[in-house]
Amino acid sequence: MTKTLLSMPDLQARALAEIRNQPGCSDVRRIAINRVTGERTENNWSMCVLSAGDADANIAARAALNVQKTLRRDYNLATD
Repeated sequence: MTKTLLSMPDLQARALAEIRNQPGCSDVRRIAINRVTGERTENNWSMCVLSAGDADANIAARAALNVQKTLRRDYNLATD
């Protein structure tokens, strides 16, 4: 299955919106999208929560892992 390529800002905006839709995560403020390189990697990006805002940090981190898993099925990070 072919994945859609997204720019860093587009992927970050999409991922943040998805995290904010998760229960208890509407106040998450910032995430980071990290480029992953290597010959054996299935995906070329990962993400983490930088600022949970008023959300519980552990809940936000778990939500980020779930969202990452879901978005990785459909999206790759476009190379510059």
